[in-house]
Amino acid sequence: MSSQPNPSPKVLFGPYEFEHLSGDLRKFGNRIRLQGKPLQVLTILIAKPGEVFSRDELQRHLWQGTTFVDFEQGLNTAVNKLRQALGDSADQPRYIETVPGKGYRFIAPLERASVKAVLEMAAPSVPRIEPNKPREWLRLPFVAGAALIVIGGGYWLDSNRPGAAAPVQPARFTVVPPSGYVLQPGPHQTFALSPDGTHLAFTAMDASGAFSAFVRDFNSIEPRLLPGSEGVHTLFWAPDSRSVFLTVRGKVVRTPLEGDARVVLGDSPGFLFSGAWLSPERLLLSSSLATYWISTSGGAPEPLQENYQWPQILPDGGHILYLGWDSQKNGYRARVARLNDQGSAKDLLESDSRVLYTASVSNRGTGYLMYLRSGNLLAQPFDPRSLRLTGEAMPLVNKVSSFRPTGGGSFTVSSSGAIAYLSFASRSQLVWVDREGRQVGSAGPVNVNLKSGRISPDGRKLATPIYDVERGAQNLWIVDIKSNAARELTLEPGVRDAPVWSPDSKTIGFLHGFAGRRPQVRIRGTGENDVEEPLAPNEFQIPTDWSPDGRFIVFGNTTNGRLASEIQSDVLLFDLAHGRKAIPVLSTRFHEANGAFSPDGKWLTFTSNESGRSEVYVQAFESTGTPRVTGERHLVTRSGAQALRWRRDGKELFYLALDGRVYAVPARLSPTPEFGPATPLFTISTEARAAIHSLLGFDVSPDGQRFLIPAITSPHGPSLVVMQNWEAALPQGRSKTSP
Repeated sequence: MSSQPNPSPKVLFGPYEFEHLSGDLRKFGNRIRLQGKPLQVLTILIAKPGEVFSRDELQRHLWQGTTFVDFEQGLNTAVNKLRQALGDSADQPRYIETVPGKGYRFIAPLERASVKAVLEMAAPSVPRIEPNKPREWLRLPFVAGAALIVIGGGYWLDSNRPGAAAPVQPARFTVVPPSGYVLQPGPHQTFALSPDGTHLAFTAMDASGAFSAFVRDFNSIEPRLLPGSEGVHTLFWAPDSRSVFLTVRGKVVRTPLEGDARVVLGDSPGFLFSGAWLSPERLLLSSSLATYWISTSGGAPEPLQENYQWPQILPDGGHILYLGWDSQKNGYRARVARLNDQGSAKDLLESDSRVLYTASVSNRGTGYLMYLRSGNLLAQPFDPRSLRLTGEAMPLVNKVSSFRPTGGGSFTVSSSGAIAYLSFASRSQLVWVDREGRQVGSAGPVNVNLKSGRISPDGRKLATPIYDVERGAQNLWIVDIKSNAARELTLEPGVRDAPVWSPDSKTIGFLHGFAGRRPQVRIRGTGENDVEEPLAPNEFQIPTDWSPDGRFIVFGNTTNGRLASEIQSDVLLFDLAHGRKAIPVLSTRFHEANGAFSPDGKWLTFTSNESGRSEVYVQAFESTGTPRVTGERHLVTRSGAQALRWRRDGKELFYLALDGRVYAVPARLSPTPEFGPATPLFTISTEARAAIHSLLGFDVSPDGQRFLIPAITSPHGPSLVVMQNWEAALPQGRSKTSP
């Protein structure tokens, strides 16, 4: 075996960080004891990820110059110990794969470790708070940690001392997720400051598409995982800042910061956006269409008569601040009312996002309403006693993402002089790659926010949803593949996503979302003057394919199993030839999604979690009479799948697995489906798949030789920015509230 290459000193995979030179292996920053032959095996395999090392090669390298009479047992033991250290499995490998008859290979996607800013101080002479380049000495972890503790601890002591003046300068620092995880802006609450301003809870996505919850204590440098939080959707704090409420896999859970015990309160309603503490006995749970209360001691959620989107209880304990939709203005309004007394509701201001109250630390008894307009985070002086605005709105930060259909906003506040926001980064585009993942071209605009594209059947155009931070939504763009010219399909309000093409390449179907309503499927031609046509209303609708004969659009009522919004998904069809009726075809207790027709139209392919995780299945499709699937379900994948596409001739099926790789599976559909072994092709980076809240996907050319995937164009991604003493960053460095 040839000598090993000289790799990057430190690499990241999943939650692990590996230092080549020292052999140091860490998980979430905690060192894992790995020595001897298991460490050597990892070093060899990780040096050339995806390459198969034969057992003979490993024997020669691990036992050079020695006579080893029980080599088989020794290598098996070393590999087993390595898998135990990584929490891996030979049957369902995520990191170390056994290639039968050949050897072993490392299969997880690798990233090089990068140094990220930990602490940043705003210059006294600059009232705006755009991030500046951090000083080099602040990159040293122990210096950054010490500075952070001094700034944070000193601030809390001073701000709570009777009569103490607020510090002159605001302080800012960034919070980044652990290695192997990335941040994603979303339509729901994905991060929140504790009420006392000493912790930040947030969700982050791994390579499999699953989200977990983490908490960063501001007296430490690294965030820590909340046990049992994989699959988290929404989070919010208890008022004592000692525990976090999560919605996880259909349950409402209370998780204390100390220990690993959890309390399950009850079932979670679907599509929740946020929650709030109402009283020691009750919590509020909010979605776009309904608000529920649930007992803090457990029980079933009960709907309220009124809907309070993004609720927050004001300091008097008797009034609730929430977001309402104004159909005449076609926008949101912040409102305040006594709970269950809509007659007392009072409009406060117009907003593109949720509105949060935070107390002033410089003028006691007053505060601010924080909200987003056109991507700008604003602070509006507000008197919580008279419920009146007391000054003009003042800008704090620009380019903060919102999600207009739900009112979501990427910011959070505490009651102790701290706020946090997710910085926005436009750094993705669509690229063409070959089967080995080598880039062979690009498509459409660069440095935008997107994560999927669909190629028209004639191969001339593609459709892609691109996010606009000022609108707070993504819209469809049409790109001419030959010239690369791109144009926005429409400027009308609403979010448009998940495009699918008609067989003649003249029409597209897509998800259309609007505030106050769940997304619906619409269709329209690609001409500038073509009109959108809604199909039959039916709950949440997200299209995934158009049948080869043009008769059916297949859609689901939520996304795939790794990104579920607390409900089980079904697969349905619109029958365009018979009144555009919505017909369920897969409706079981399992999560079924990603419906797609085989190129001959005789089979329906989909993902289902009936085996315990999302896998690809194929089942015969009958279009005569009532459309339905019949016969046996044929399992295609065995290592998990997130998205799928067919080659035009039906001889290959491609899928995105839970390790972030695209695989190719040889297929024969007649007379019965037969599928060969999956071959790994290339990896789509986790960061590219987390660019925006949008349907995950990739597409393939008709001959199966080129793939359209999202890619990252800049190493500078979004980060969570915490601002302490943020009032000092307002114009003239002082509050404009009046006592």
